[in-house]
Amino acid sequence: MTRRTALQLIPAAVAARLAGVARARPLPSTKRLVLVTIGGIRRQESFSEQGAGYIPHLLNDLLPQSLFYPYTANEGVTSHFNTISSVLTGSWEHVDDWGSQKPTRPTLFHYLQSQQHTGPNETWVVTSNKQLTANISPGVNVILSKQLLVEAVERIIKGQTQRGKLERDQILEEMRSVMETDYERIGWGVPSASSFQDPAVKQTFLTAISNFINGPNAPTSGDELTFLVAREVLDRLAPSMLMMNFSEMEVAHSGSYSLYVGGIRRSDSLCYRLWQFIQSRPELKATTTLIIMNEFGRDPDGSSSNGFFNHRTDTESCRMAWSMVLGAAVRKPQIVPTTIRQVDMAPTIGSWMGVECEKSVGRLLPEFAA
Repeated sequence: MTRRTALQLIPAAVAARLAGVARARPLPSTKRLVLVTIGGIRRQESFSEQGAGYIPHLLNDLLPQSLFYPYTANEGVTSHFNTISSVLTGSWEHVDDWGSQKPTRPTLFHYLQSQQHTGPNETWVVTSNKQLTANISPGVNVILSKQLLVEAVERIIKGQTQRGKLERDQILEEMRSVMETDYERIGWGVPSASSFQDPAVKQTFLTAISNFINGPNAPTSGDELTFLVAREVLDRLAPSMLMMNFSEMEVAHSGSYSLYVGGIRRSDSLCYRLWQFIQSRPELKATTTLIIMNEFGRDPDGSSSNGFFNHRTDTESCRMAWSMVLGAAVRKPQIVPTTIRQVDMAPTIGSWMGVECEKSVGRLLPEFAA
């Protein structure tokens, strides 16, 4: 079984779980948020003269129509779970970075659930980053597609199932079994599990997605897989808030610069495709704000931590990120040259969506706060 074949299986299995909550009526007019976080990208490989070639879509297609904050400071722990938790809570989080602990303060998801009484299918996280477990925010639908595939393959290899071969149909069936019986153990959180149990709808969705993934646009990477699953969530459910994460540039930890910049290029393309998709759906175009943030940079060349390999140093190269806002919340496209903090995003997003992030330490950004 090739890597490409393995990746093609996952959207079909995830789609089966989403099928029972497929949208059945027109969407109400409201405000929706799609938040994309991207693993560590240095400025020298992005918004700089030497990095411009790696991000043609972000730079040439998206930035001109965006509210852009080129100086977005990460003053917390420059690791994935803590950074994303800080963005979502509006406070600098210092918890275990492998998702075993919850953020210490409420997240945007919590505020939406408690103040706007959003339903169980209104808040979603779709990611291939194994650090983002369901602890990122209890009560949120959390989909970890890579973990689902790994679990299914391990069960077959170890003889823990009656399916004895690593073949497409058997792996797909094992993934469906994992989703039905043991998804929480692999880090998923699905608070509305009962809504996925309609066999007819599930099989219809599974067939449709299977036909799609066998076509020319079948995913070939983990981040493309995350994009495909998230797009299905948007298309079928149009939730109040969807967070997704692209992380393939984190291959930099293995020391491959070419794969690191390849991950940057792919994120650039996927962000653009996501924006195109939102714009292609009238109900989403009118109501959705897309925010793209890189979590942090990486260490400078010549540092004791091997430069682009890691993101550990207390340097501007590591701590200075950027943020891009597109869509409904943007009053006018502009570049804001002053430095903001990542924790400023949560209360500002909350203000725009009509909730108060009561325990945030961030300040409102006047460019798009309500």
